[in-house]
Amino acid sequence: MRYVITRSLAGAWLVVLVVGSVLPADTEEIQPAYVFGDFVLHAFGYFGLTVLLVLAQRNPRILASAIVAAVVGLALEGIQGMTADRDPQVMDALANSVGAFAGAGFCWGKRWIDSGRKPWDRAPVTN
Repeated sequence: MRYVITRSLAGAWLVVLVVGSVLPADTEEIQPAYVFGDFVLHAFGYFGLTVLLVLAQRNPRILASAIVAAVVGLALEGIQGMTADRDPQVMDALANSVGAFAGAGFCWGKRWIDSGRKPWDRAPVTN
């Protein structure tokens, strides 16, 4: 049941990202303070997508999930170039990738903490 819920959440999160990336933007003028906020918004969106993709798997492939999320972000930025109202931005693509790989780092950190290993211990944990 857990995987059904997390897969549904990951799918819904992906739909929100696609719709938010492709719908026309009604911003006539972007405020300078919003540029940083836009970077954070993109990074957070793909951070969440990576975490949800990892949680939706029985045997999580963290790096593969981050790569998929980053490729989705790059593809959506490319698709924005095909729309009449949107322009692809390099900084948005970078923010998407940073967020995806930050999500992978979070998942790796959580896996390490859950393993019970000490930072200085290189031997695998045996129970």
